[in-house]
Amino acid sequence: MTKQNGPLPTRDLLNKEETWDLSLLFVTQAEYEKAIEALKEKVATFNTDYKGNLTNVGTILSALNDFDDINVRMGKVFQYGSLAYEVDKLDDTNEANALKLGQLSEWLGVRLSFFESELANLSEEMLNELTATEEGQKFKAFIDRIKYNKPMMLDPMIEETLSSLSGSLTNHSDMYNTVKFQDMIFPDFVVGSETYSNSFAGFEQDFEGHMNKEIRHAAWKSFHQGLSNHQHTVAANYINHVQTEKKMATLRGFDSVFDYLLHDQQISRDSYNLIIDTLTTELAPVFRRYAKLLKEEQELDKVTLADIKMPFSKDEPMSISIDESREMIESALSVFGDEYLGYVKQAFDERWIDYPMNQSKSTGGFCSTIADGPSYILLNWTGLLSEVLVLAHELGHAGHFQLTYQNQLSITPEASLYFIEAPSTANEVIMCQYLLNQPIENDAKRSLIAEFITRTYFHNMVTHLLEADFQRKVYEAVDNDEVLNANRLNGFFKETLENFWADAVEINDGAELTWMRQPHYYMGLYSYTYSAGLTIGTQVGQMIADNDQEAVSAWLDNLAAGGTKDALELAAHVDVDMTNADAIRQAIQFVDGLIDQIEELA
Repeated sequence: MTKQNGPLPTRDLLNKEETWDLSLLFVTQAEYEKAIEALKEKVATFNTDYKGNLTNVGTILSALNDFDDINVRMGKVFQYGSLAYEVDKLDDTNEANALKLGQLSEWLGVRLSFFESELANLSEEMLNELTATEEGQKFKAFIDRIKYNKPMMLDPMIEETLSSLSGSLTNHSDMYNTVKFQDMIFPDFVVGSETYSNSFAGFEQDFEGHMNKEIRHAAWKSFHQGLSNHQHTVAANYINHVQTEKKMATLRGFDSVFDYLLHDQQISRDSYNLIIDTLTTELAPVFRRYAKLLKEEQELDKVTLADIKMPFSKDEPMSISIDESREMIESALSVFGDEYLGYVKQAFDERWIDYPMNQSKSTGGFCSTIADGPSYILLNWTGLLSEVLVLAHELGHAGHFQLTYQNQLSITPEASLYFIEAPSTANEVIMCQYLLNQPIENDAKRSLIAEFITRTYFHNMVTHLLEADFQRKVYEAVDNDEVLNANRLNGFFKETLENFWADAVEINDGAELTWMRQPHYYMGLYSYTYSAGLTIGTQVGQMIADNDQEAVSAWLDNLAAGGTKDALELAAHVDVDMTNADAIRQAIQFVDGLIDQIEELA
C-alpha cells in the first residue's frame, strides 16, 4: 500500500516497466509531428476531392473508405497527444501537445464537417442503394446513424462554424483538469509526530480509506480545504459547460437538455430516470445496512462520510503484486477463450498499462483504445486487492473495444454509453467469483466479499449514482433557467447525500464539495450509465462465472457488435430486460445477498 508521508514521486523516478509504452503509437516527438502534418494533408485532400461531389455511389464509397482511414489516423494522433499529458502534466512538451489538440480539432472539424451534412442531405434512395452494395454493407451502421441524426443537423455552414469554435465551446473539461491538477494545493497535515503530504491521488487512493482514524479524518479536512479554495472557479466553469449544452440543445431543436444528451445514447428519458429513481429508493437501504455493519465491525461510535470507505476488515489489507494480479486475472478471464485472453496478455506484455502514482498524474482509472492499436489503461496502483478488481474492470473495456475494432470499422458508432460500463463491471463480477472459489478461510472470504461490495458496487453504483442524482438536479435547473452558483451546487450535492444515507451516515463538513472531484460531469449524462452497465454486468458476470458457454458466446457477440445494435438490444441478447425495473432489483438483491454472506461468515 502506498504510504504518503512525503510527496508523490515525479515521473522520471518511476520504474519504466510499470508505465505504459506510448512508443507503440509514435517512437519520437518528431514522428508524432510528421503524423500530424500527414493527417492534415490527407484531410485537406479529402475536402478538395469530395466536398460538393458526393453525387454517385462510387464516389461516396471511396469517400467513406478515406474517412475511415482519417478516423484511424486521428485516433492515434489525439491519443498520443493527450495520454502523455494524463500521466505527467509537469512536462512542457506533454502540455504543449495537449493544448495544441484543441486547435487541431477545430482545423480538422472545419474541413470534415461537410461530409456528414452532405450525406444527410442525400436522398433515402441513394443511401439505401449505397448500403445495398457488397462494399457498402460495412458502412450500414454509420449511414443508419446519419439518418438517425438528420433531424438535429443544422445548415452545413452552421455546422462548419460550430466545428471552428469547438475548441472554445468544449474546453471546460480541460479547464477543470488544469485547476484540479495544476492549481489545487492541499495543506500538509500532522498526526502524532509525522507530517503527511496530501494530493488528489494520495487522498483518493490512500488516505480516504486509511485504517487509522486520525489520519483519515485529518486528510479529509486537508483535502476539502483544498477543494473549498477553488469551489467558485470550478463551479463557474461547470455552469458554463452545462449552459453551453443547453444552448446546443435548443439550437438543435430539443426542448430539454436531457433529450439532447440522451439522443446519442439512443435511450429515452424514462429509461434514464428509471435507473436513478429505482436505485435511489431501493439500493439506499442496502448500503445503510452495510454502513451499520461497518460500524459494528470497526467498533466505531458513528460512521461518517470520512469513514465509509475504510476497509471493512480490521486485518492488515492483503498486498498484491502486479505479477500476482496478472496471474489471477488471466486465470479468471480465461473463460472467454483464446482471442479475448490474447488481448489481456498483450496488455501486460506490450505495456499498455500505467500502474504507479506520480505527481500530476490523473486520478482514478480509465481505458482508452485506439483503432488498430493498443488499449491504454491508466491506474493508480496501491497494491491492495481492490486493484485487481480495478484492473479487471479496465481490461473489460480493453477486451470490448479490441473485439469491436477487430469486427467493425473505426467509424462504426461505438456502443451506447448506456452499455459501455457493462463489459467492465461484468469482469469485476467474474473476477470476484473466481477469487471466492479459491480455497480461502472464512475470515478471508468475508473480507473479500466486503472488498467486492465496496469496490464494485459502492464505487461503480453508489458513488456514480450520487453523481447522477446531483447531475439531474443541475440539468433540471438549467432547463428551468434557474440561477446557478457554487452554493447551489453544494446544496444539490448535500441534499443528495442526506437523502441516500439518511441517519445511517453522518455527513461531514466539506462533503457538499464532492461534486468537484469527478470529470464525468463534462461527459454528458455519463454517471448514471455505471448503474445501467453494472445492472447488466451483474447478471452476465454471474452466468459467465458459472461457465455458461451460451452466455459467453452471446456476450462475445455483443462485444464485437459495437454500435450496430442499441443498448437495450445488446442487453436483450444476453437475456437481460432493461425495459423495466426487474433487472435493477435483481442487481440490488445480489448486493443484499453479499451482505447476508458477510453476516453468515462472522
